[in-house]
Amino acid sequence: MAKYRGDGDSFERNWSSAKEAHYLHWTRGEPENQIQLAFRQHWKTFQELLPANLAGKRVLEVGCGRGSLSAYFADAGWDCTLLDISPAAISLARAAFGAHGLNARFEVGDCLDMPFETGAYDLVFSIGLLEHFEKIESAIAEQVRILAPNGLFIGYVVPHIPENVQKDYGWICDILRAILPLMPSEAKTPLFRSDELSPPYLAAMGAAGLKNVGASGTYPLPMISNSPDFPFTLLPPDAEHALVKHFEMVLKRRHQQTGKNPWLCQEGDGQAFLVWGQKA
Repeated sequence: MAKYRGDGDSFERNWSSAKEAHYLHWTRGEPENQIQLAFRQHWKTFQELLPANLAGKRVLEVGCGRGSLSAYFADAGWDCTLLDISPAAISLARAAFGAHGLNARFEVGDCLDMPFETGAYDLVFSIGLLEHFEKIESAIAEQVRILAPNGLFIGYVVPHIPENVQKDYGWICDILRAILPLMPSEAKTPLFRSDELSPPYLAAMGAAGLKNVGASGTYPLPMISNSPDFPFTLLPPDAEHALVKHFEMVLKRRHQQTGKNPWLCQEGDGQAFLVWGQKA
């Protein structure tokens, strides 16, 4: 298990100092880099998970960072709220949304004690949050608390799994790191990430009162960068464009071969996994 800190101060340092923190990985046009492509696929997949009996369109992103996926919801007309413990992250998200004419509410707050009424949201989700907790039960229970009846919980979890799809591409990242080394001022603060897969998350979700729970691996593509650790460092634009075209062909072939969502995969193979469930 990776033993780094996952506290608010560690996130604040990354959001405050990394130039990558200023990237909003949302676009109305065609994706121009591999992370824009990933968030486009996240958006498509989240839409497939939405149940028909969802009462409304009130959505909260917990641990929002810059709010890239929330930007898709805002652009689609959802009533969006973004919460993060990092004031720097909230400032970045507010500025990014304002620059693109997207509407949302922004709150600085702790995901273990959120400033929202019980049943306030129809959808609560997080991207890359839950793996930073050694004990997940309280974090999940608090998100379930603020869900309305039949509301949907989605957790996108990025565990520490050395043997996933990335294992065959580490050498490429090593070469890129030698060619494009980070400056000392660009150093990133390491963060704790759990190495657990979905079973303990599903158990905590059931204990918190969720029904119709499910899980799947996701993001079946490598991340190619001289610094793929959070927050991800993009390659030069021409290289990113070439990667996007290649990855789009890979996803197209996956869909043709399976007839299923190509962004989903066997758990443990992809970069992350999804867990979801509805409040009873």
